[in-house]
Amino acid sequence: MRVIHVTNYFPGTHEHVGGAEQACFRTALLARDRGWSVLAATTIPDRNERPQVETVPLPIVEDWAPQRLRKYIEAAKWFSIQYDPLAFHAFRRLLKKIPADVVHFHNCQFLTLSLLSAARAAGAKTVLSVYDYWLFCPTVMLLDVEKHFCTRAHGTWCVECLPRSFVAFQKALLAFRRRTLDRYMQLCDGFHVLSEHSRSVLAGYGIPGSKIHVVPLTLPMEFGNIEVQEESPDPDMMLFAGWLNERKGLHRLLQAMPLILRERPSAHLTAVGGAVRFGEDYQKDLDEIIAAGGFRERVTFTGHVQPSRMKGFIQKASVVVIPEQYENMSPLLMIEAMSMGKPVVVSRVGGIPEFIQHRVNGWLADPLDHRDFAACAIEVLSDPKTALEVGRKARETIRAKCADDKVGQQTEEMYKSL
Repeated sequence: MRVIHVTNYFPGTHEHVGGAEQACFRTALLARDRGWSVLAATTIPDRNERPQVETVPLPIVEDWAPQRLRKYIEAAKWFSIQYDPLAFHAFRRLLKKIPADVVHFHNCQFLTLSLLSAARAAGAKTVLSVYDYWLFCPTVMLLDVEKHFCTRAHGTWCVECLPRSFVAFQKALLAFRRRTLDRYMQLCDGFHVLSEHSRSVLAGYGIPGSKIHVVPLTLPMEFGNIEVQEESPDPDMMLFAGWLNERKGLHRLLQAMPLILRERPSAHLTAVGGAVRFGEDYQKDLDEIIAAGGFRERVTFTGHVQPSRMKGFIQKASVVVIPEQYENMSPLLMIEAMSMGKPVVVSRVGGIPEFIQHRVNGWLADPLDHRDFAACAIEVLSDPKTALEVGRKARETIRAKCADDKVGQQTEEMYKSL
């Protein structure tokens, strides 16, 4: 079986690598180790490393556009312009040269969903992994202005949740967003989600249940067989990792910091994550929270780091805090931390409770209540013995649920069912 993975960015070839890209990478490695022929089609590299999986670069319009226009082209694609002539024709040529049995699409908004048409025309079966809810919501969070789960999906009303600039332009693109994306989704033979909760979200949108496949993420195979540490290297370190945007929820953790420091004055937070486009206002909000709380010296921002360095940060932390603000299915960081026996404090949203039992193999907190995050973090930092035992159970849970053989078999069954 030959599988071509399509992704905006790929580890080893790009600087911009997050959880979705790591998930694509690990899925490809798992398939290759099972004897499949694997190839990754991605945008033109900006790193010189040699990737572990063969990659083919696809050009996109932004490569040739003036620098000042690129982010606006990306924004237009993000909203609804899902056709890139350069990527489309390059991918069509690739499929003629290297036919595929299955084309597995991951986050590919900038290559665009038009590549689905090329794959279908070439006779390949297609599956699309859903890591967030961009397909149904331009903010990807599926939350309304009151931060409740949104059942309206996308339309011109989405401007209520979007930045208050270029409103007329936003409305024009939003007017045909659903029609455009629905047309491409109809070309998918299957949809891959990470939790039963996400299955219900897609079914509620109208996607046939027979097309939805639940397969959890793989374990972090590149971390190796790391044993649970008997004591944490830094008893006061909390770790956050994620892009600096609202949906990752760093603001909620920063709001909790004064309460945490009141009980644990030596506590400190390491925030690993890079800035995002159009994220300047959010970063200002973070800075204002820190300034108002007077705890700047207790927070360290590392900026974006390559995935290979994350193991060290997780090992050093006493608790990993994941304050997701949207209906996330299962954060990659949660799986990484649990596999290393680390106690986690995670938002009680989406598919996360399918992995975490409160105070059994982790802590669950109200995503909208910083006091809840503070109480959970204090509990972990104040009781290392309990934290160690909860971490052990977290490791047992995730190693059973996301075992390589199990995930590999489920992935193979998904492909064959197409």
